[in-house]
Amino acid sequence: MTSIQVKGIKTTSNMKIKSNIFKRIWACILFYLRDPNQVKDIDKLKLIPYGVVVIGGDMHSMDDYMWDWVLSHQEIVFARTSPEQKLRIVMEFLKRGEVVAVTGDGTNDAPALKQADLGVAMAAGTDVAKEAGDMILLDNNFSSIITAIETGRLLSDNLKKVAIYLLPGGSWSEVIPVFFNIWLGIPLPLSLFLAIIFCMFNDVVNSLAMVSEEAEQDIMSRPPTIRHKTHLIDWKLLVHAYLVVGNIECFAAFFCFFWYYSSQGIPLNSIFFTYANYGTNPPIAKTPEELLIIQQTGQSIYYVALCVMQMFNLLATRTRHVSFFNHNPFFGKGRNWTILLGILFSAIVGIIVTRVPWFNSMFKTEPVSIKYICPALAFGVGLFLFDEIRKYLVRRYPKSFLAKMAW
Repeated sequence: MTSIQVKGIKTTSNMKIKSNIFKRIWACILFYLRDPNQVKDIDKLKLIPYGVVVIGGDMHSMDDYMWDWVLSHQEIVFARTSPEQKLRIVMEFLKRGEVVAVTGDGTNDAPALKQADLGVAMAAGTDVAKEAGDMILLDNNFSSIITAIETGRLLSDNLKKVAIYLLPGGSWSEVIPVFFNIWLGIPLPLSLFLAIIFCMFNDVVNSLAMVSEEAEQDIMSRPPTIRHKTHLIDWKLLVHAYLVVGNIECFAAFFCFFWYYSSQGIPLNSIFFTYANYGTNPPIAKTPEELLIIQQTGQSIYYVALCVMQMFNLLATRTRHVSFFNHNPFFGKGRNWTILLGILFSAIVGIIVTRVPWFNSMFKTEPVSIKYICPALAFGVGLFLFDEIRKYLVRRYPKSFLAKMAW
């Protein structure tokens, strides 16, 4: 949702240049100014390490090659520009596939405001400028634009985090048991009731907690998204959600499920490819009532294991690149108590569903021993550490294949 890739911003008397604003401009945002004194002011700030200053009077002699060279810089100052030159600046950016936003308050700014992808008019500006712009900056404060960019990136990040949290548990790990039941003929590892409870209560509450996440430390240092090529849910996110996290969660839940069957004296070859002959071919030394209780307990174990894995997945997906320990939910800028409340709520729901006798009799669930939860805890810690290592390698080697695959 990064709406501004390259940005042309004109300062006026209503918009003061401050060093603390420039220190926050990391997201490939470019400027052009019309006050000659502002060129000296920016030079005094010493905040632009390497850039270029173009005077409006020199633009008439610039050809396409010269424009390519100028616009290849990350920091550009266009000074003393006329309305026609402002319009040309916008068109040169657009011609090279950039996303351009222009701010202005005067009648002369109207052509550039109209031509840009996003025209931001000042509340204190003329009616003509307001009419030409797409939006109006009510407080006439330049830093509000930076805040808007950061907020847009935060919304995009949080939506991605919600998706990558929901897909492994609420989608993949619930579909695979059905496929195993149909294709491999094993008893259904997750009942319909437990699947509904998991989606409606365990996952929904935690995903709502994820929406209230604060911005990560590097959110404004990331490069802007590529227009028409970047999607909210892309193939990299789906690969990570399904093939990485989803398969780890499925493996952990199935491990607990099959381990319980083995502990009840039922070998795996007695449950695979049995279909309707489960318990009779091959024969199992259990009564039908005992087999039913074993199946219900196994389904409850699969459900609890999935809840545990999703708790660790929630902690792991709170950050895309930054370490959990630098953005933890307990204190600091990353504090988010709703995450902890969501985990607590999920645990309480799991206990109620599997421990309350009314639920046991009404929806055919069974109490789960801590013995069969411990493997899920171990796999959950492994999932969390795996993602921490992945994020470290992405930060350490930003040009590596792993970094290119990062969601």
